[in-house]
Amino acid sequence: MSDQTTTTGSADELLAELQSQVEAYERGSATAEYSPEGRILRANDAFAELVGADPAEIVGTEHRSLVSPEVSGSAEYAGLWEQLRSGSNHTGEFRLLWQGSGDRWIRSSWVPVKNRAGQVVKVIEHALDVTEGKRAAADAQGKIQAISRSQAVIEFDLDGHILDANENFLAVVGYGADEVIGRHHRMFVSPDTAESAEYADFWRRLRQGEFVSGEFHRYGKQGRDVWLQATYNPIFGPDGKPWKVVKFASDVTEAKTRNADFEGKVTAIRRSQAVIEFDLEGTVLEANDVFLGLMGYRLEEIVGRHHRIFVDAAEADRPEYRAFWEKLGRGEFHSAEYRRIAKDGREVWIRATYNPILDADGKPVKVVKFANDVTAEKLRNVEYAGRLAAIDRSQAVIEFDLDGRILTANENFLNTVGYALEEIVGRHHSMFCTDEYAASDEYRDLWARLRNGEFRSGRFHRRGKDGRDVWLQSSYNPILDLSGRPVKVIKYAYDVTEQVRLEEQLNARAEHLSVPA
Repeated sequence: MSDQTTTTGSADELLAELQSQVEAYERGSATAEYSPEGRILRANDAFAELVGADPAEIVGTEHRSLVSPEVSGSAEYAGLWEQLRSGSNHTGEFRLLWQGSGDRWIRSSWVPVKNRAGQVVKVIEHALDVTEGKRAAADAQGKIQAISRSQAVIEFDLDGHILDANENFLAVVGYGADEVIGRHHRMFVSPDTAESAEYADFWRRLRQGEFVSGEFHRYGKQGRDVWLQATYNPIFGPDGKPWKVVKFASDVTEAKTRNADFEGKVTAIRRSQAVIEFDLEGTVLEANDVFLGLMGYRLEEIVGRHHRIFVDAAEADRPEYRAFWEKLGRGEFHSAEYRRIAKDGREVWIRATYNPILDADGKPVKVVKFANDVTAEKLRNVEYAGRLAAIDRSQAVIEFDLDGRILTANENFLNTVGYALEEIVGRHHSMFCTDEYAASDEYRDLWARLRNGEFRSGRFHRRGKDGRDVWLQSSYNPILDLSGRPVKVIKYAYDVTEQVRLEEQLNARAEHLSVPA
């Protein structure tokens, strides 16, 4: 009797301990019990809170009411309950749709409970809310997918062997996935780079978990140059140790080529032109050797000083000079010929552009000036202008197009023929000729030769206003363009009318004296 009592007491104690453990587990876990057909028999407060209802509201309802119709109507869902009724455990994740619970995901363990005959009499579900983890995973997956859609992505093991690559990366380098997976990263670099200490150190740093970023020169299929703006990112396992490397990259080959083109052009400009840089107030920041040689300064003599050191004091004090820099500060471009003063006081003429440089927001940050020395050209032009002015003061000058129509004439010519300018512009040269001469082959030949670029000179009989006789010692000069083609004709002339009359009188007297009495 005492042995039976002892045994019974031990069983009761064991049952009480087991019951206590179950209650303790249920206090920390969302738990529900179901009939083998899936009807809820009992649910603790944690489970009811998880599905957004009171325990009494859900007892007696079907489990299928907690999930979407798409799930509850599926073959997989029917198979779940068949599996549980057969006595097999199940673990899975479900999206709850209970009224008021919102969008929640749970991870559940289903345990069938059997009677002594081995029949399943109920099913116990232990559930864990994994909504936040699910959302975080979806967010991370979405970000990774977004990056993968927009960037070139490739994965390596810690030794540099390729594990995977997305379509963007394969398109950049021109390979198929089967051509790169399993091969080493060195397939994308030159042999010299692959054998270098720097390359070995690059992979050593990645194996140690260091992040590496920069602009990298790589080679695609058939040796094609590829430039990548890339980050190499060691991925760490649960133990905190790196186990692979993921590279995210953008193809900047086109931009790199374009920048190289720009840099080449700027370098060419700087070799051939005088270049100087200023801040927006006109303080010198930098200048090239061509500019320094032109103005006779050393760089250290001008950096930090104002542009006004290159202009005379009178110009620097003018409102126009201050307005010039105000306009540049607003981003306005300027181009012209400018008179400047060199270190030794020389007058220097430059043909220059002042170019405001804008930042990414379109705001001016500095001014770059490109200039050519045109001092010699300017002096030649001044000399030419002086000569032309002297000719204009002393000779009769008239200009024609190649068909003989009058373009302009100076005062000396107008006084010689007695016309005002508006009376002759647009009319033909033949207005100064007799009708007989204007209709002659000789006259047509004159203009044909001039159109061919032939120079003509001599003494010519012309008619002034009201038909008076005018004699001119003239040269007809075809003016050529840069290609050597005639574009117009300029005639320079002296009025020799009085000289011709005197010659005619002398000839007449000589003839009279030679006649026998």
